[in-house]
Amino acid sequence: MYSYRNHIRGIVDEFVSNSIKAKATKIDVKIEVAGDYITITVKDDGTGIKPEQLAELEEQLYQPRRVELEEYYGSLAGDSSMGRGLALVGMITDDASIESTPGVGTEIRVALKLNPSK
Repeated sequence: MYSYRNHIRGIVDEFVSNSIKAKATKIDVKIEVAGDYITITVKDDGTGIKPEQLAELEEQLYQPRRVELEEYYGSLAGDSSMGRGLALVGMITDDASIESTPGVGTEIRVALKLNPSK
């Protein structure tokens, strides 16, 4: 079975890095395995995202999953030198949601299907 360790690490690194950039003082990370899915949720109390920026971030995050590129892109998610981390996360996940309130914080959730070719 394919190991998702690097994917999870990359996704968590990307989300936590974004929370730190948003001056969060509290960052909650939750990783759950249920059925055929791994769900990663990161919630912070950072500066939040303005509505006009949220639409752009959603577009990056809501990429169609690209299973054929997953091994390569999965290892790049969380690499700040790539500059398009959310787009990479979007390519290796099956479902995503992002909620944010300026001045309150952000919650982002992604789900990866185990064995996506099935």
